[in-house]
Amino acid sequence: MKVYRVLPWNPKAAADEAGGVFYAPRSTANRISNPDLYRELYLAMPAEASVAEALGDLAVWRLSTFRRPIDRLALATYELKDDEPVVDLDDVTTLRNLGIERPSRVVTPDRRTTQAWARRIYELPGVVGVRWWSHYNAEWTAFPVPRFRSAECFEGTPVALDIASDEVAKGARAIVKQRIVQVLPSPLR
Repeated sequence: MKVYRVLPWNPKAAADEAGGVFYAPRSTANRISNPDLYRELYLAMPAEASVAEALGDLAVWRLSTFRRPIDRLALATYELKDDEPVVDLDDVTTLRNLGIERPSRVVTPDRRTTQAWARRIYELPGVVGVRWWSHYNAEWTAFPVPRFRSAECFEGTPVALDIASDEVAKGARAIVKQRIVQVLPSPLR
């Protein structure tokens, strides 16, 4: 299954360094963060969902959102193998088996709650990550993945994003974000 991630990409960085396709910063703020155990990559599908997940908190998306001094925002494609177990938190039986009382406990802002069930999932043998609905569109899927087999899962070179990229336009329309396309004046002749 193809999944996507928008990242601050630096083509000179090693895959596991800042700016690399497998770099995940240490965090305590994310829904499933347990930095004493793992670092997680946040992936999504379709591609425009990863744009929305990465940029949804910004009121306006400008050219400067995508081009920065050291890196650029880019779309990376990953492949999750069909035989790699991913826990589906949109399934009532799964929630019950994990001791999660209600679906709302999956998306609660109380990080102690979400990080506790994430720890329990991480301790399940062989599970590579979880999936649930995107905050921005319930038809999209978010995949926080702490056990990512990097050598087998990345496809090609990330594609640099721009304000006019198709995935950016689709993501902006879907979550009703304003894109400001900054047009440079043509040189005088």
